[in-house]
Amino acid sequence: MAKMPDWIREKLERHVKTLPPVPPADRIFRSARDYHASALRCFELREEDGRCHFLPWQGLVLHAFASELYLKALYAIEQQTAPKRGHELNILFERLDAATQEKITQRYHARYEGGVLSDDLVTFARVFQDWRYSYEFSGAHEMDQTGVAHLASALYETCAELRPDLILPGQVHDRLVAAAQGIPIIN
Repeated sequence: MAKMPDWIREKLERHVKTLPPVPPADRIFRSARDYHASALRCFELREEDGRCHFLPWQGLVLHAFASELYLKALYAIEQQTAPKRGHELNILFERLDAATQEKITQRYHARYEGGVLSDDLVTFARVFQDWRYSYEFSGAHEMDQTGVAHLASALYETCAELRPDLILPGQVHDRLVAAAQGIPIIN
């Protein structure tokens, strides 16, 4: 791979210094969207050596992490500042304004028939922390990966409603808002 000439690097560095800082909500949202898109890639059904497979546990963890970041982005949108650290989805949700909580609740219930957000947030609260170490589990463990996936999409849609300027139309956006979430994707 060819090395970038110094004059190009210097020109880019000068240009970057003239740009305004990116607001926390924008940075957090972009990161959430990237993890969310990565989660969807884990659900793409792939065929290799005559066998079909996908990565459900990794997709679950990425959906949960994207949900955490979307909640933090929503907080930053509301408060114009980065949120405090933390991972528990139910606690992050409680930090949001009542109007934003209601928007999320409506979107989640519209997407996920039978889901009860107040209960599901408690169930999903520690998915990111616990399931990334799923190899440490003993015995059978279950998690509603479809519910976690729908939560991520409902949070993405709420961010899109409050800050439409953050949305990049295209295939990734279309997949993030698709009706079917948390199931294998057949290309």
